[in-house]
Amino acid sequence: MRLNHKLVGLNEIGEGVRLAFANGATVTADAVIGADGVHSVVRDILFGASPVNFTGRIAYRTTYPAALLGGEKIDDCTKWWGEDRHIVIYYVKPDRSEIYLVTSQPEPDFRIESWSAKGDVRQLRKAFVGFHRQVERVLAACPDVHKWAIVDRNSLEHWADRNVTLLGDACHPMTPYMAQGAAMAIEDAAVLSRCLDGVEREGVANAFRRFEATRKERTERIQATSRANTWLSGKTDADWVYGYDAWTAPLAA
Repeated sequence: MRLNHKLVGLNEIGEGVRLAFANGATVTADAVIGADGVHSVVRDILFGASPVNFTGRIAYRTTYPAALLGGEKIDDCTKWWGEDRHIVIYYVKPDRSEIYLVTSQPEPDFRIESWSAKGDVRQLRKAFVGFHRQVERVLAACPDVHKWAIVDRNSLEHWADRNVTLLGDACHPMTPYMAQGAAMAIEDAAVLSRCLDGVEREGVANAFRRFEATRKERTERIQATSRANTWLSGKTDADWVYGYDAWTAPLAA
């Protein structure tokens, strides 16, 4: 029999936080970190369920063998911009044997979030007619493509409730235009580990508040910058993004 381990409840009790699952099982923990993505169940339990924001845009993504280009080379990594769309293309293996591409373009009626939904490669090529020859060549050689809706959420007022906190996309999901979603989750984890260092259960709630206070301004700024989709479109000071060190950044009081 297949057991259902979906989380359905969180309750603070004297011994810690009790997690209840759909199969009837319960677990008690000193603290809970909800790192369960843009559709976070922990977020919904803490702050109420709410739908994601469909941006009205979709992404085509795929990888395919570079041999299909017939010996033609591409730039190492380029983002090709149009008025209302873009495409990013680069090699994904050290031997340059495989090419990756991802796009963003308007399609307000498409609302499927799926890692397996297929797109029509003919429609993809049509969407980028008139772009640089390299773009058209890469798309002409592309044999197959996946497609899904781009979503995000607005910033939360708070991430934590006593001994439960959110981390990564669960509390600050963002559009992929800066390629910083996973990076922000990794930074979160490093800062949170520093805030929890040496902390007993009685101090977890304060540590979680400190974590939020340390990280919130930065993640909100990156959320907003990514949503605007102007990052690196012109001369850009990138030090505030790439120069950040989660192991040495000052922790909030």
